[in-house]
Amino acid sequence: MDQYLPLISEIAFFAAILFLALLATIPVRRRLRQACAGKPLPRLGASLLRRLSFPLATAAITLLAFWAGRFFPAGATIVPAASHVASWLVFFLALIVLDLIEIAALEIYNLRKRAFPVPLLLRNIIRFIILLGVLFLILRTGLGVDISPLLASTALLTAVIGFALQGVLGNLLSGMSLHLTKSLLPGDWVAIGSAEGQVLQTNWRETRLRTPGGHLIVVPNSAVASAEMRNFSSPTPLRRHNVYVGASYSDAPAEVIAALIESALEVPDVVRDPPPHAYVTEFKDFGINYVLRFWTNRYWDRTSIEGNVSRMIWYKFKRRGIEIPFPMSDKLLSDFMEVVYTQRRLPADDGAVREIAREFAKSDLVKTFLAGVLSPEEIERIARLLKRVPFTRGETVFRQGEEGDNCYVVLSGKLEGRIEFEGGMPPQVFEIAPGALIGEMSLLTGLPRTATVKTLDECVLLRMDQAAFARLLALKEEIPELLSRVAAERAAANATRLENLKSVARSRVEGTIRKENIFRRFLSLLGRG
Repeated sequence: MDQYLPLISEIAFFAAILFLALLATIPVRRRLRQACAGKPLPRLGASLLRRLSFPLATAAITLLAFWAGRFFPAGATIVPAASHVASWLVFFLALIVLDLIEIAALEIYNLRKRAFPVPLLLRNIIRFIILLGVLFLILRTGLGVDISPLLASTALLTAVIGFALQGVLGNLLSGMSLHLTKSLLPGDWVAIGSAEGQVLQTNWRETRLRTPGGHLIVVPNSAVASAEMRNFSSPTPLRRHNVYVGASYSDAPAEVIAALIESALEVPDVVRDPPPHAYVTEFKDFGINYVLRFWTNRYWDRTSIEGNVSRMIWYKFKRRGIEIPFPMSDKLLSDFMEVVYTQRRLPADDGAVREIAREFAKSDLVKTFLAGVLSPEEIERIARLLKRVPFTRGETVFRQGEEGDNCYVVLSGKLEGRIEFEGGMPPQVFEIAPGALIGEMSLLTGLPRTATVKTLDECVLLRMDQAAFARLLALKEEIPELLSRVAAERAAANATRLENLKSVARSRVEGTIRKENIFRRFLSLLGRG
């Protein structure tokens, strides 16, 4: 037993040094870890201290303990031989040199704003192999140990462990392959078999994904390497979506395709380049099928984006009278279409007309511009020509610079108006509440739209087209004169703003906002110009 005491004493000595070095560096490494949290590339000084604090502390404590043992006779029996201490220090010196080389390489790539080509997992494996080689070299040259039996037993042990840990080694090699080929990186959105999510981490054993629903999925690297993988982020996140929809045979394909493309462009996540496209795919018994194709940079969020586009399609179709068909028998289809076409020929229901008349009477057009001019019967006569149109949240009612031949009364919901100016002037943004009249300047003066109006929530508007406006002008002789004066006064009050509008020519504004020109336009609408 006594022959093993020196060996036990040396093991205890070096273990105590490791323990003291660990205790001494815990506060430093903890503080540096907190300071570097969330930073992919910490500062050079912090990285040096965090990586080198433990080996430097180990070397310093070793030297202090060795010198203390040499100067104090009581410690001579505890301190190992000088050759053993030197070999110990050489090992940690090699560790310090490896860390310095790695930190220097990382800093060089950081200064060049480039990603380091060797992943963390592969760097750790290379460091382990180098340190194992250094350890064998120290044992052979520094301590004079014959490492041939050690190598032979190591090879045998490696074979046994490799056979027992086939799955673990398979994951390790697969992880190395994934890191070398860069098939997936942290932050990528991927689909691996049936699992889909954002890559949080790839280590020696597994790949961790966070699904769009917030769940954590752990996939072994061997399963990742053998499965079909789709990367939604590399080499570019731009991906195409398909939305399938049907329309009736009575709706012209050109009108349906135009409505589909406009619906896609209403959703902010849809990119403009490449632009969306729509095509006829097949003719079915109950309607024509179409496919809408558009591109986004957020394919992983496709359920939400495609849902928003489908919502826009419904509202566009509803306002334009485009029918979405559904399967039915020939007899049921014939009866249904007969009822639909009969209802389209019938005049509007009197109750619905009275409701529209009440809403129209509360609008700014009747209350402000034509205050006390129209009787209830005349308002109801115009109400028969007006139409309720629904808009969903986020839709554009009209854009600045577009030609406009109608105006709207806001019945419910909130809208936002935005006016863009030339010459670097800041845009003017305003909110539109129920009862407001929008788009009237284009209808009154013939100017392009002077603002862009979008819906902030679900809205219902009352649309007055040019035919209804002409009928309004024809009700009484004084109405054209009154409206032309009001329009000219409003235009004159905002003349400076109108002349600086973006997408509207100044010469066109100057010639249009005069009272005589507005009055002449009204006479033209009445067929007298």
